[in-house]
Amino acid sequence: MNPEDLIVEQIGQSLETFQMAAETLSDLLVHASDVITECLLSDGKVAVCGMGTSGATAASFAVRMLSKFERERPGLPAIILNGDGVMTSAIANHSGPGDIYSQQIRALCHEQDILLIVSATGTASALVKAIQAAHDQGTTVIALTGGNGGDVAALLEDTDIELRVENDRIGPVQLTHHMLLNCLVELIENAIFGSEL
Repeated sequence: MNPEDLIVEQIGQSLETFQMAAETLSDLLVHASDVITECLLSDGKVAVCGMGTSGATAASFAVRMLSKFERERPGLPAIILNGDGVMTSAIANHSGPGDIYSQQIRALCHEQDILLIVSATGTASALVKAIQAAHDQGTTVIALTGGNGGDVAALLEDTDIELRVENDRIGPVQLTHHMLLNCLVELIENAIFGSEL
């Protein structure tokens, strides 16, 4: 495949995945924003995590919550569980790499909080243990997944929310996750601060 065809194929697949997400996930996205908004208005917080590139996507959501997205406004409480290399490496060294998020969740998250997980494959043991820890704490889980949802989807309970991008290619899934989180931040901003920029 020549470079131009590769570019057209990548962009085309991503556009198709965006369109599919708009058609199939809009209601769930609004529901997720309502749940997070209620959490924040009840003095809760959103803890976010993911592995690798998905961890960076999760972190970018927390940054937009704490800082701003499209408008000047007060920060919204969100913490990045994968943002502190010292913390995650210390936990991995003492308890094992599968506990890098679960140990933080048990210390930091409570019933009124939300755990937001981003995972294109849904297979990392650290995310599986994170969900288990969240459930132990009574914390609701919102998971952005891809493909068939993997082990992450299998662990979700009725009170949790899954935003699954049903595509087996990681690139379009990750781009769509980023777009969905942009929508989520804006929905939350509008609900709390109004729709005027």
